[in-house]
Amino acid sequence: MKKLIIMAGLLLVMAHAAFAEQWGVFMKIHKKSIPEKNMSVNRAPMRLPIEVVYDSDTHKIEVTGDESIEAEVFLYNANGTLEDYSSTLNTDFTILTPGTYTIQIQADEWYAEGEIEI
Repeated sequence: MKKLIIMAGLLLVMAHAAFAEQWGVFMKIHKKSIPEKNMSVNRAPMRLPIEVVYDSDTHKIEVTGDESIEAEVFLYNANGTLEDYSSTLNTDFTILTPGTYTIQIQADEWYAEGEIEI
């Protein structure tokens, strides 16, 4: 009986620790169009080595990517108000209040947008 109680206690402790997790944020990438060079050619979607992950344990959104990519990162709340900004790609934002946030990454020729609900 003692073993059963100890096992149940261990399972409860392990289940509590399992709630903290990380999940990726889907980023939709758009190419900025130049009116003088507007050519309508169907191409495969752009793929960039950028990863956006939310960690529920530390309440941080981490943006990582190749060091050679020059881009700025913006974090907006559900009202469209700018919450935080980084002039470099590799950054992290701490989220203090729950809600819906939009992450926007801007470069010279493209931009990417993703939304996360916390």
